Amino acid sequence: MRNQYKILKQVEENLLNEKYKSYKRDDFFKIDWSNKVIWIFWERWVWKTTVLIQKRKEIDNSFYFSADNSAIKANWLFNFVMFCFNNFEIKTFFIDEIFKYENWKQELKNIIDSFPQLHIIFSWSSSMALYDWVIDLWRRVYDYKINTLSFREFLKLKYNLDIKQITLKEIIENHENISTMYSIKIKEIYFEEYLKMWAYPFWLDINFASFINLLQKTLDRIILEDLQYIKNFQTSSLDKLSKLIYFIANTSPSELSINHLSKKIWIDKNLVDNVLYLLSKIWTINLIQKWEKVSEKVRKEYKIFLWDTNKYYVNNYNPEIWTIREAFFVSEIKKIKNIEITLPQKSDFCIEYNNEKYIFEIWWKNKQLSKYPENTFIIKDNIEVSENKKIIPLWLFGFIN
Repeated sequence: MRNQYKILKQVEENLLNEKYKSYKRDDFFKIDWSNKVIWIFWERWVWKTTVLIQKRKEIDNSFYFSADNSAIKANWLFNFVMFCFNNFEIKTFFIDEIFKYENWKQELKNIIDSFPQLHIIFSWSSSMALYDWVIDLWRRVYDYKINTLSFREFLKLKYNLDIKQITLKEIIENHENISTMYSIKIKEIYFEEYLKMWAYPFWLDINFASFINLLQKTLDRIILEDLQYIKNFQTSSLDKLSKLIYFIANTSPSELSINHLSKKIWIDKNLVDNVLYLLSKIWTINLIQKWEKVSEKVRKEYKIFLWDTNKYYVNNYNPEIWTIREAFFVSEIKKIKNIEITLPQKSDFCIEYNNEKYIFEIWWKNKQLSKYPENTFIIKDNIEVSENKKIIPLWLFGFIN
């Protein structure tokens, strides 16, 4: 076991000695690192390892390792943790890619049960297969999601513009003043750049072609690896499902449906329905349901969006602008905890938050406020500041906390 320890310690030191980015994601500060057992889940390529290494640097008597390292795979995870604790008094473990260790469920549970004095932070890129297991330990496991890079984070990372986060309530009540204050620093081209290629911080000097290539490979892995791990799909089905993202990116959300996609990729609609649900749980698409009454929730009628606007440009060089507007708005709103977004019959989106209900219309030239209820706001993407109390710039939602 000592040899395995030396191997993993050297890997850790190599990572710690790298010039890791000093910038810390907003979600880094939302994690209560004092909790005994933390599950951090995230989409691919959102600085997973960086976040763990950044925190590892702050804690003495801690150890970072990836569960897919052969030194761990060839030995018991439980025994390795016990060895580190008994011989080196290591009390905090950062275990990356936990699902790649074959018997991770049982051994991680045994570690938690056997060493109550330890802090365990474990991670996984795709979360679906973890839910049932975490439910068994819900009183001891605290879960946190790392989101894709926000527009605010992009401005800080790429252009060193440090602009504070705002709440949805602040946007609704004070967007005129906030947009005027923020717009002084922000150029319109920054927002256009972010919509195309900055939800995923691959690296700072990446060009558009390289970014698209990397994101395409990421999407392929989600379909061919993540879905396969969650559910044992046949190879022929996976080949057809790989076309799903393409058709979503090239079809207006108002025209998308389970039946439509089923016919396009030649797969049974029940399977398409199941896959859409799974993809929504691993942050590839957003499903916004249509209902007016609670009893209608079971009808499964919804608009389908890709999770972020960058994904549209992978499969469509020039996606429809109104699709991008709606997809961005939805992706930012969905980052807010305890919020419900639905599709009312006569408007674009209904938001229920803190016992309040708001209607949002994504701007189009024929839309007029006089046609909508009093609590309606129009969102426009081609303005720098709010035009009045009811018209809000789209980019402002990229600062939501």
